[in-house]
Amino acid sequence: MSVHGAPPLPATPGYDAELGRLLRYAQEGLYWAGDVEDLLIAIRDDGDLGVLARAGGPIISRFERMRIEMHTIRHPDLMDYVEALDETFAYHAMLLNCALDLLAVSWRSERLREEQSRLGGTGRQGVRLAQVTAELKRLCTHG
Repeated sequence: MSVHGAPPLPATPGYDAELGRLLRYAQEGLYWAGDVEDLLIAIRDDGDLGVLARAGGPIISRFERMRIEMHTIRHPDLMDYVEALDETFAYHAMLLNCALDLLAVSWRSERLREEQSRLGGTGRQGVRLAQVTAELKRLCTHG
């Protein structure tokens, strides 16, 4: 029994199992990031909002689900990686969501059209996602 009658914390799986799960999330995020970039280019090029929203919605939802699922990883040595992936996944989801919103309203002003024309990549957060994924892969293969 724990202090003050609170239920004990659930046991955390071993480091290797949680590291493997985290690597799979990172690799999936990297996979979806490529689709985000493709959609950003299509949005920049004034693609069909209905088609792009149908393609982007599930990607945004998956990034958000991965953020929730990742927080079941509890090993203290992995928390910095969980936080980094959480931030990059939130960024990718928000970027795509905002880009779709921009496409919906960009016809209203030249300034919005200019912003739309700047879309295309995931920037520093895309690079960060690739770096975190590579580091997790190294940890998995080299212990």
